[in-house]
Amino acid sequence: MVSPAGHHNEAQRLFTLKRYTLGDQTQDPELDRITRLTATLCQMPIGLITLVDDTHAWCKSGIGSATASIPRDDAFCTHTIATADLLEVPDAAQDPRFAHLPLVVEPPEIRFYAGVPLIAHNGQAIGSLCVMDMRPRQLTPLQRELLSQLANNVMLQLECHLASRGQHAISQAGIGIWEMDIPSRDTYWNDVIYQLYGIGENDDINMFRHLNVYVDEDKARLQQALDAAADHQRAFSDIYQLVTPKGLERWVRITGNPVMTNGHVAQLIGTMIDVTPRKRIETQLLKQQALEHAIMRAQASFIDERDNTQALNLLLDDLLALTDSEYGFIGEVLRDQQQAPYLVAHAITDITWDAASRDFYAQNAPSGMIFSNLDTLFGHAMRHEEVVIANQPDQDPRRGGLPPGHPPLNAFLGVPIHLHGHCIAMIGLANRPGGYDTALVDFLAPLLGSIGQLVNSLRVHRQQRDDQNAIARLSMVAKKTSNGVVITDTRGRIEWINEGFTRLSGYTLDDAKGKTPGELLQGSQTDPDTLARISKALANKQGFEEELLNYRQDGSPYWVHISCNPLPESENGSEGFIAIQSDISDSKAHEEALYKAANIDELTGLANRRLVKEKLARYCLEATDDQPINVHVMNLDDFKRLNELLGYQAGNDLLVSVARRLATLTDCDGVCGRLSGDEFAVVTRSAITASSLQRCIHETLYLAGQPIKLSTCVGTTYYPHDNGDPDTLIRHAYQALYQAKAAGPSQQAVYNPDEEQSTRNRQKQRSAIHAGLAKGEFQLFYQPQVNLQSQEVIGVEALIRWQHPQEGLLSPAAFLPLVEGTDLEYDLGEWVIEAALKQQTLWQQQSIDLPTSVNISPRHLLHPGFLPRLQSLLDAYPHIESRQLSLEILESATFDDMQAALAVLSACHTLGIDVALDDFGTGYSSLAYFRRLPVQLIKVDRDFVRDMLSSQDDRAIVESIIFLARKFSRPVLAEGVETMAHASALLALGCHLAQGYGIARPMPAVEIPTWLAQWQAQRCGH
Repeated sequence: MVSPAGHHNEAQRLFTLKRYTLGDQTQDPELDRITRLTATLCQMPIGLITLVDDTHAWCKSGIGSATASIPRDDAFCTHTIATADLLEVPDAAQDPRFAHLPLVVEPPEIRFYAGVPLIAHNGQAIGSLCVMDMRPRQLTPLQRELLSQLANNVMLQLECHLASRGQHAISQAGIGIWEMDIPSRDTYWNDVIYQLYGIGENDDINMFRHLNVYVDEDKARLQQALDAAADHQRAFSDIYQLVTPKGLERWVRITGNPVMTNGHVAQLIGTMIDVTPRKRIETQLLKQQALEHAIMRAQASFIDERDNTQALNLLLDDLLALTDSEYGFIGEVLRDQQQAPYLVAHAITDITWDAASRDFYAQNAPSGMIFSNLDTLFGHAMRHEEVVIANQPDQDPRRGGLPPGHPPLNAFLGVPIHLHGHCIAMIGLANRPGGYDTALVDFLAPLLGSIGQLVNSLRVHRQQRDDQNAIARLSMVAKKTSNGVVITDTRGRIEWINEGFTRLSGYTLDDAKGKTPGELLQGSQTDPDTLARISKALANKQGFEEELLNYRQDGSPYWVHISCNPLPESENGSEGFIAIQSDISDSKAHEEALYKAANIDELTGLANRRLVKEKLARYCLEATDDQPINVHVMNLDDFKRLNELLGYQAGNDLLVSVARRLATLTDCDGVCGRLSGDEFAVVTRSAITASSLQRCIHETLYLAGQPIKLSTCVGTTYYPHDNGDPDTLIRHAYQALYQAKAAGPSQQAVYNPDEEQSTRNRQKQRSAIHAGLAKGEFQLFYQPQVNLQSQEVIGVEALIRWQHPQEGLLSPAAFLPLVEGTDLEYDLGEWVIEAALKQQTLWQQQSIDLPTSVNISPRHLLHPGFLPRLQSLLDAYPHIESRQLSLEILESATFDDMQAALAVLSACHTLGIDVALDDFGTGYSSLAYFRRLPVQLIKVDRDFVRDMLSSQDDRAIVESIIFLARKFSRPVLAEGVETMAHASALLALGCHLAQGYGIARPMPAVEIPTWLAQWQAQRCGH
């Protein structure tokens, strides 16, 4: 066996092999041509190109029987690379070096081998070109020569592969390679340079031959470098700027080296590398350095604080240099009284163009030029507080006009500067080559911050000057003002007071010095919550404003408004507070009067309806299911009667006494108020029940020494169980109150949603009644009234009926209760009166003269509009004499409000209208009232008349009424006369006038003429 080459040479050889093949052991088809030619010229069946690494010999190209890879020690080429020349083995089976090799003893049983080492340029053998045969033989001298030449060709091919790979690597690395022939100046370059120039291989490159692609300054420098290399053999390396056909700027580093032939420069070769990113970084770094220098200069000016205006002028110069702008300004953004922004330019480029503009600049620039026109590019930046970039200002819709002669504006940048969330300054720059962009704004951001600080410093200095002037003025004002001024130390001890404080409080400086204001001025009614807030503010060294009740030296109270602020720390380190006290006693008194007028019931001193709702809303915010709010509404039973009996003043005294009792119940937790008349509300978070309210009211009251017992009905609801707003809660409590009153005196009820539904149903029925009136669904039936003694018809009573579209003809009992207490009560009453007058008109046309009585409800009678409307109806029917119409009122109507009833009834009598007192005996009229009533007829209630034949009590009542009427000279008409026996009994008692089913049932108006004829016939026949 042959030992491998030495370690040092072997390592170099293996490195050389790796450099050519990169470890690729696959066969190379491009080498097959050489291998085939070799086998053919040497007349051998097998031709191989083998390469040898550290363990194997492998076939890179082969003709004939070839093994891809065999161990290095079993290969002929291992011996070949150890020689410097051709290795020829005529008969391997006879050669002890090779006789044992597998290729020899096993198929293909090689006998002949001839190989030439493949030697690289560094002398290292990496493999061999060889031929083999299965029989012994020898090469001819020519074949040996050819084999050596072809081995050289293999290395040339491998060198070509290596060069190609190197060229590819250079291209991938972005390295441009160029060559220039000196005599012709023709130039060759690789793809990289085409890419750097931004052209294709087929483009016209004439301009590039003449270096026209480079900027003028660099074109001249490059031409000089090329000439020096060609003429003086001087190599060069420098950076040049070029512009591609598409306008892209690039910087490239170009190297050039002369190639000598026969003592002359025949060629220049060199490289070109794109250094644009590095150049831009360098440019950016230079700008950054300039920016940092500008910032440092601005900060130095800020710290110096001697002339910030001059510092802004220097900053403007820096801005123009950093951005390559032609002119610009730095201004402060202020606001006028309408909060519209305007600009005060503290630094501005002098771009004056004529005498007028120069005079204007000289007069205004030193103190700050003011610009207030917002319809401009910079005005848009101020108004919207946003960056404005206009690279085509003449086409920008935000532009404004320029004065005649103004230098051209080709590009504009306006940047507002914010500090603490407010726009305080702005820069404007103009005419930068290539225009402006957001990247420039980002670059300038640190400098803009410094500008903001400088502008703010200007403001602070201006404010300090104003404050100093103001302090001087305030010092004089503090001494002379009518307000009290107090200065204390940090512990609140008084150090100084002015004359105004002495006038307000009565205390002099000698009295007050060393004491706290609280020690001097606080009293029994001073609000402790306000004092707690003041103490907390003073402890935290905070200012405050409060209204406080103080006491003068003589003990009299007065209200003050206090505005207190901490004093700044002085040079000796002392701090304190200054407080200004204004006397607001008059305004407080007026405020209290207004509050009472708006919120307090004048009679009782309780909360009124408005204040009750306000406090109820506040309580509801704090209510929970465990601690609900109780809302009670109560109404005194029979208070109107007591008011009439005892007099107006006594009634008021009763209400005041009730109010005191209720206030005692709620003085700790809750509110009570008077809603109207004798209606009160109690809102409480405590367990005040309806029963406890009733017990409170039921306790005996004394008026003028006379005991009086009161009772009340109470309606209640609970929040949040009843989850409504204050208006709804009070309305629900009212609904519960109505339910309680319906059950009688001294009752109580809790709001029930079912009752709410019942209320909705009643409202629906009332709407139907209202619609029925509009549609003419109502009509009058008439019941005749006769004189039992003379059998004469003395008149008719008009009785309303409703021809319901679904339910048919309805009597008054089916719908009149629904309208009680509503506007429909008045509407129906007026309709009845007018319908009766219309019917009388029709009867007159039939020669029928029938006085007609109509029923008027108590509320309708006492309504303020009753008499004016009655007069207007009489005026509308002048042919109807007023005596033909009479009114029937319930006895209870006169007693509920006797004074008002007397006034209305007297007015009716003046109009000539008779009034009948209906259902007499069911009310509670006293004899005094009865005597005063201006009524012309007493009608006995039908219930007494109906049962008088069977009930001695009812007969006695009827007899008493007839007797009473006779004593007061009032005629009597009995209702409910159902039989002739009733008629006879009434005649026997002296009652001649009657009506009832025994005489005639109520009938439609069209039936009256027939009935009259029949009655007259019966009368004549009788």
